[in-house]
Amino acid sequence: MALPPLWKAKRELRRLTRQTSAVPSKIFDQFLTTPVYDLFQRRNVEIFDGVFPRGDRIALYLVFPSRGLLPSHKLAIEHLKKSGYAPFVVSNLPLKESDCAWLAQNTYKFLMRPNIGYDFGGYREGFLALSDELPDLEYLALFNDSAWFPTSASRNWLTQAEALDVAYAAPASSFGIPSVKFFDFRNIEWRVDVNLRNFHYCSYALLIRKEILRSDRFRRYWKKLPLTTQKNSVVRLGEIGLTKFVLRNGFSHGCTYDLNTLPDLLERCSETDINRIARGLITLGNHEASQLIEQVVPTLDARRSQSEKEDIINLILTVTARIGVSYVLPELLHQHHDFSFLKRSPLALCKRDSDIMFAFGKSLADPEGRIIEAEMQQIREQRWGDC
Repeated sequence: MALPPLWKAKRELRRLTRQTSAVPSKIFDQFLTTPVYDLFQRRNVEIFDGVFPRGDRIALYLVFPSRGLLPSHKLAIEHLKKSGYAPFVVSNLPLKESDCAWLAQNTYKFLMRPNIGYDFGGYREGFLALSDELPDLEYLALFNDSAWFPTSASRNWLTQAEALDVAYAAPASSFGIPSVKFFDFRNIEWRVDVNLRNFHYCSYALLIRKEILRSDRFRRYWKKLPLTTQKNSVVRLGEIGLTKFVLRNGFSHGCTYDLNTLPDLLERCSETDINRIARGLITLGNHEASQLIEQVVPTLDARRSQSEKEDIINLILTVTARIGVSYVLPELLHQHHDFSFLKRSPLALCKRDSDIMFAFGKSLADPEGRIIEAEMQQIREQRWGDC
């Protein structure tokens, strides 16, 4: 049997070395990070009472205030109060004295913690802080500031989520469509399958009802959750892990935006709109998705034939399935579904995405839209300089 080329042997050796050297850190992440944190670092958590009454609905709102509390943070907190939810703010950074004073007047509780475990580390901290109060709650909502909310003229997501009448509700789901390669977009089959390995409900907003909150298994999930230091593991152990917990234990679940409706919505769009939507897809800087849009989209025109319109629709669906509807189609979700959330990350990951998002942000009406536009501009200036 012929030996592999030297370059290939060296590549495999480097890969094996990287994997082997990563084993100790993976073991620490999986089994030791959480007990070490609970033993030595939870003592650094500072928790404060606010004046807002609790009631039977609490909303945990996780923030990372690197520039202090932003107008959008305060907007979200005011929205939670008006929606009948007592805000409990969890900060993964120390807060300024003036921000603490504002939170004391506008929340039920707030706390500051070390930034360990990212979003799910913060969710866990809030959950443990509320452990004794959970039996008294009808609903516990979880939010984080990876998305602006509410967006202008959007519906009240909490009202929508309660109306689903499920134990576990989210705005949308991801990775529930059988995947195809980007350039194989014509062969996509659009059907949501919750049993796919990486299917999960998006965790930037969740609404959890009393039957889950009172479950001992749910408490054990949070107590044992590995506080990983790797972001990709947060998705696997947190977003995907929590979804799998709900599915495995037979709790009812759903999301306020039904992905199954997307193909019909695109089919109803005009040919001009379909062309525009394809050119404005958000890719999060994904190289293959960007190549697809740069190389294939200009060769198609929905106005020429129904078959080309179908090709463009399948291309849109493929990018959406591979990256996630919450990122890929913000304008479509807002215009056709009054979607309440707008993800922040595309503003800083890729200049093309940033330009598309900023143009959309400038189109948003009402005071909420102006707040979002101003904060978009700040992100762009920090990341890209003078835009």
